[in-house]
Order: sequence, then structure tokens, then C-alpha cells
Amino acid sequence: MSTRIAFLICTEPGRLEGQSLLLAESIRKYCGNLKDTPIYSFHPRIGEPISIQTRKAFEALEVIHQQLPINTDFHDYYLANKPLVCAYAEKTIDAEILVFLDSDKCFFSEPKEFLLPPGCNVAIRPEYGRGIGSTGSQDPQDEYWKKLYEVVGVKREIFVNTPIGNKRIRGYWNAGLVAVRRSAGIFSAWKENFEKVMYLKLSPTQGNYYVEQSVLSATLCSLEENVFNLPFSYNYPLPLHNRLSKQAQINSFDEMVSIHYFNMFYYHDWKKQLLNLKNLETKSEKYQWLCEGVMRHNMPFKPVLHRYILQLRKIEKNLHFFKMNIHLSDWIERVAQL
Repeated sequence: MSTRIAFLICTEPGRLEGQSLLLAESIRKYCGNLKDTPIYSFHPRIGEPISIQTRKAFEALEVIHQQLPINTDFHDYYLANKPLVCAYAEKTIDAEILVFLDSDKCFFSEPKEFLLPPGCNVAIRPEYGRGIGSTGSQDPQDEYWKKLYEVVGVKREIFVNTPIGNKRIRGYWNAGLVAVRRSAGIFSAWKENFEKVMYLKLSPTQGNYYVEQSVLSATLCSLEENVFNLPFSYNYPLPLHNRLSKQAQINSFDEMVSIHYFNMFYYHDWKKQLLNLKNLETKSEKYQWLCEGVMRHNMPFKPVLHRYILQLRKIEKNLHFFKMNIHLSDWIERVAQL
């Protein structure tokens, strides 16, 4: 029997296990009328299975977990899991609406906007900052987007505004939370275009990272979909709280539908990082539940130095744009044995 809506996540051994469990727990606890929505977890690459403990916890939460060789051609690019899993789900799961979720998220209210209105086939949030995006024809990164548009057949340009800095950039959305009407075939088109781009070895100057996200964005433009930009309260980028424009900033967990916490809980100083978020209310039951969940799933495991290595790696990628090949981060990582 067809269901109205289903959630999709990817869970592979390691850090994603605790994240997926926390996400599923938040759905069951805080999603109101959608708290019993079916959750499908996929382990899309060949390798060791998730732990028995995670499997048992999934069963208790009624999460349907499968390890299937969905991502074989791009095994070394883990972000390929997203379009490949989504396209597989679009063909095999009998639901009117499919919602893909990265595991590093939590819900704190019912996501009513996932129940797409008539005439709308996709709901998503714009990417937080410019990143690999382009402000237009004068942008140094626009060459990649022009090639991408040519490959996927974009005829009409769409622009969005970023929550950080309120910058106007080419349609570039965050692929970590995407709700689509299954009958529209958006996920299948995403997969087809992603494979084209990967086989052509087309990527931003910074490398392969976020290719799947830019391809999804270009796919939505090529399909000329009526994209519903979800409110600021969805996919709220918690670690970026201090950098958001005033109109995008939310200070209460009771006003957030879902958060995106990135790597915040990797590190042992995560409580300090939370307290550094200006004007964020920290006494609510939801805030306490989040902190308890981070500890319950033993999520912090990286020393703080690792965060700075990642920041250095981003700088190195930007320097690569100017044909400067510097790999200091690799040397530090080897010496520190992180």
C-alpha cells in the first residue's frame, strides 16, 4: 500500500551510525504527525556492515536498514551515495513524497512543509554560503557552472540568496535535505546527470567535493521546477549561527524545525562551541535532549587539532585555484597521527 511520505538516509560504519540513530530518535520524538513516517536507511557501498548494536537500535526505532551495492562505480567518492540512493529509492519505494536527509541532522518540530502543495515537486534550502557557487558571468567560478549547464541542458538561469551574507548566486541548493514528489522523477534525473558529469570528469577548481550538490542544483534548473525554498527554520546550520544574516538567524530551538550540525560534535570541545553561539537559548528541553544524545552516542572522537587541519585544507584548495600546490595539512596529519 502506498504511503504519503518516506524518509531516506545513508548509514555506513563509523560516525554515521551514531548520527543516523540520533536523527531517527529526533524524528520519532519531535516530528508530530510525521513522527511515524517510514525511515529507510541504506548502506550503499560494499564493505563491513554496520554494528549489531546499531542494527538492534534501528529495529527498536522501526528503521528499515539495507546494505546494497548501489554505489559501485564511484566507490571512492562517498557523496555519490546521495544521488544513487535517491534514484534507487525513487524506483523501489512506494511513497508519494521522498525526503532525503544527511545523517548530521536533528528535528525539533513537525516538518509540515515536506507535504508538498499541488504544483510543487521539490522543497529544499539554498546553500548556506557561496562555496563553489557563482555570482554570475563575472565570477571566476562561473566557468564550471557554464559547462555544467551545458551538460545537463539548463535553458533558464535561476538565482537564490545565501543565508550567509545574503549573496545572490546561481541556483545552488543544499543537497542534505531534499523533499521531492516521487512521480516527478527528480532523483532519477539527478543520478543520470551526476553520472554524466563524473564520467566527463567535470568538477570545480577545488576538486570533486560537492559535485553531487552542484549537479542537483543544475538538474533542478534544467527541469525548470518550481523550487520551494524552505524557511530558515529548516536545515538550520547550527555551527554557522554567528555568521548568518539577521533575517536568517534563529535563537530558540523551539523555533527550529531541523538543524544541520556538520562536524560540530566530532570534537571534544563541542560544548564550548555551542556556548560560543551568540544569543542561542540553552535552557530548553530540546537543547538538553540534543546534548544528552551527543553523549549517549559517543559522537565526539576527534581532537580539536583536526578541525584546524580541515580549515587549512580548505585554504590549500583555494590556493590550488591559483595553481599553487601546497599540502602542509597532509604532513601535519601524518605527524599528529590523526
